[in-house]
Amino acid sequence: MLVDTHVHLDLEQFDADRADVIDRARAAGVQGMVLIGFEERRWTSTAALCASQVGMVRSAGVHPNSASSWHAGSRALLAEQLAMEGVVAVGEIGLDFYRDSADRDVQRAVFIEQVALARDLDLPVIIHQRAAEGEVLDVLDRFASLRGVMHCFSGDREYAERCLALGFHLGVGGVVTFPKSHDVREAVQTAPLDRLLLETDAPFLAPQAWRGKRNEPAYVANVAECVSALVGVPFTELAERTTSNAIEVFGPALSEAMAHSMNTPS
Repeated sequence: MLVDTHVHLDLEQFDADRADVIDRARAAGVQGMVLIGFEERRWTSTAALCASQVGMVRSAGVHPNSASSWHAGSRALLAEQLAMEGVVAVGEIGLDFYRDSADRDVQRAVFIEQVALARDLDLPVIIHQRAAEGEVLDVLDRFASLRGVMHCFSGDREYAERCLALGFHLGVGGVVTFPKSHDVREAVQTAPLDRLLLETDAPFLAPQAWRGKRNEPAYVANVAECVSALVGVPFTELAERTTSNAIEVFGPALSEAMAHSMNTPS
């Protein structure tokens, strides 16, 4: 039993065969998925998908690349979303200084406002960062008792240790399977098993076996196989532990959604 803790199943890349993709995921043992509502229009599309399928919960937030869309009423609208059934996290949020799709000062302000909202509502955050490691950690360090996941972890052992020291989990996806990801594998190998989560970021960043092609949630099993070998535990134990970790982070709504999934015929 596996959980894909970060998937964009509502995107148009899945419009032609979404039902088949979901069936393949379930056949691969993926009984839980966290759909990422990374901008206002995605709050609606992820909500619709969660309502029509079992085993799915969702997040809501404003991605740093969409930070310029934040307006005076955004905080209130986001708070309304976060109060809805099946919404388990704020995200994905953070800083992206690699693409620079939004002004950096705007990104910082929007990030801080969303982190503060997550703290006020006692919700986990799903963090996106590119070329902004230090600044992201500095912001998170200002908010005591915040919890969440460092999505698409691609840092080294030192960065992992800093994230873990703040109480965060590491979201491990297809990057860990890439031949040149030596630092990532070392970081995963030395991290506590109870702080690892599995994800795909589908349709993006497919594991090495499908690199350059569309990613999909079934491939989280391939990520699990890689992590299992790295940390030296059997696949079944790795699946059990990371699933337990996901439920710890995202709460009972995820376990309830998974129970419905397991009780629904494929």
